[in-house]
Amino acid sequence: MTAIERLIEIDNPFHITQAHDALFVEALREAVKWHLEHNQVYSNLAAKRGFQLSQLQTIAEVPLVPHIFVNAFKYHELLSVPQDQIVLTLTSSGTTGQKSQIMFDQVSLDRGLRMVDRVFDTMGLKRLDQKVNYILFAYDPEEAKQVGTAYTDDNLTNLTQKGRIYHALRWNAEKKDFEFRPAECYAKLREYVQEGLPVRLLGFPAFLHHLVQYHQASGEPPLRLGDDSYVLTGGGWKTSETAAIDKQQFIREVAQVLGIPGANLRDGYGLVEHGIAYIECREHHFHVPAFARALIRDVGSLDVLPDGEIGFLHLVTPYMNSMPNISLLTSDLAITGRECPCGRTSAYIELRGRAGTKKNKGCAFTAAQLLSK
Repeated sequence: MTAIERLIEIDNPFHITQAHDALFVEALREAVKWHLEHNQVYSNLAAKRGFQLSQLQTIAEVPLVPHIFVNAFKYHELLSVPQDQIVLTLTSSGTTGQKSQIMFDQVSLDRGLRMVDRVFDTMGLKRLDQKVNYILFAYDPEEAKQVGTAYTDDNLTNLTQKGRIYHALRWNAEKKDFEFRPAECYAKLREYVQEGLPVRLLGFPAFLHHLVQYHQASGEPPLRLGDDSYVLTGGGWKTSETAAIDKQQFIREVAQVLGIPGANLRDGYGLVEHGIAYIECREHHFHVPAFARALIRDVGSLDVLPDGEIGFLHLVTPYMNSMPNISLLTSDLAITGRECPCGRTSAYIELRGRAGTKKNKGCAFTAAQLLSK
């Protein structure tokens, strides 16, 4: 096995040891060497920044690996493998506007799916012994095959035995656009309640927020989905260009209305350009698994900042073989922290917003626009 493959298979990806750090560096060296040898643009970038592979020896040198700004993937196709080896292309930012295009060869795709499986399994969210009904607040992948959030949410139904699956963002062939049909979605939820199986609601939180309001307006008593049901949100908390859901209030309302424990509401964070799934623990922290590292960089100097200071989120992972997005500087503002009450020893991320202009709108805002139609 390569160092990258061994890194993905470590026993517990959320309890980081010095041995894990050493294996991460070995895996990252493999990845950097590959891209330096197979991607001229990345090789030129490394030369311009004065980086040589020999500089990467310990975990302390990870920040030296040349990073690429996330928006570069909206404009440039940076392949480290021949085009005919690409088996899947995913895009960001909803279905319109400027989109990153991230291309996977089979090696990258297999690694990525395995890491997702490891993260959700370790977080206790993989239950192949349970049959579960799903409502996905996401684009139907049959109509939005290349949208990253549609692919991700559909893939998450593999964590359990599949009951029924309803995609809440429906394609309107006449309007040639997606639409959210709250009455239809609410009726489906009531059907699931009567059926009695555990329910998982996945995707953009703005639509679940709207569904909760729809139920409250009906005057009906709270639902009782039970302790085996989960809400797994992702994609951001925007409801409009200027408004966002208050996360803590959302957790309280959804737990009360749906009749599930507050700890069963887990938000997810990820970027199609990065590929790692960050899932909240019961304390609602995004822990960084062993096959990634999170740095915070000063918004002016780009110097690496200590835990607790706000700056640009810089994410590093060695798994990608087809493109050199192994060291990604994002436009998201965040801090890192440690010593979570949940007991996991890996660092965690707290998001604090997004820098930039309207051009940096994400999937959540694109999807939430449907609520105003």
